Amino acid sequence: MKIIITKDYDSMSRKAADLAEELLNAEPEGLFSIPGGESPAGLAKEFCLRVQEGRIDPTGLKFVQLDDWVGIGPDDEGSCSNFLRDHLLSQMSKPFADVFTFNGAAGDIDAQLQAQDAFIRKYGPITAQVLGIGMNGHLGFNEDGVDFSLRSHRIPLSGVTLGVQKKYFGGKDLPLTEGITMGVAQIMESKTVIVLASGEKKAEIVAKALTEPVSNQIPATVLQNHANCIYLLDEAAASCLPDGLAGVERA
Repeated sequence: MKIIITKDYDSMSRKAADLAEELLNAEPEGLFSIPGGESPAGLAKEFCLRVQEGRIDPTGLKFVQLDDWVGIGPDDEGSCSNFLRDHLLSQMSKPFADVFTFNGAAGDIDAQLQAQDAFIRKYGPITAQVLGIGMNGHLGFNEDGVDFSLRSHRIPLSGVTLGVQKKYFGGKDLPLTEGITMGVAQIMESKTVIVLASGEKKAEIVAKALTEPVSNQIPATVLQNHANCIYLLDEAAASCLPDGLAGVERA
């Protein structure tokens, strides 16, 4: 486990892009994944810039979406597929060789899960898996209590996630009760996992994920067992880390 502390969100995003560039250039036909949401927005912008500059060539790379809300789709603001389309896929000057995204508004959710599994089997394991971390320690929509052996699956949203979801939808409460997500098994098979966290609001759960025993009550603790996991934190998100924690460096 490596923990890299950066000055602020922009520094964190640039460092994440540095890591993605290094990993994907070393495996130009590899499989890449980032989530939707606030945490990866800066990375997505920097990634597109580096594609435009020729520092990253995506034309051999494949991309797989991590997760989404069941009940809304790519044209709905706040969906992860909408974020990825508007902040990454449509902004790239060159496209990925192949892309898998969800449509949470479609009626064939189980078929999409099977398709995601097949996509990852075909191109995987994932070269660089970027993750955020939920306020309850969820990874994607792998909520507290999740079975770590699951692959792509749908899952009821936790009370914590339901409590914060309206920030994605302009303050509106939507009747969303389920998520669709890559499973922990696939995340753990990824060659490198990069976890992004910024802001004081994430400090407590980050500290728990890094220091408490591995348990599905805090799903992110499972990454303590990953062979090559990197936490990228800004100073605020790192503010609750205990002194002397192993693997910490500053960038």
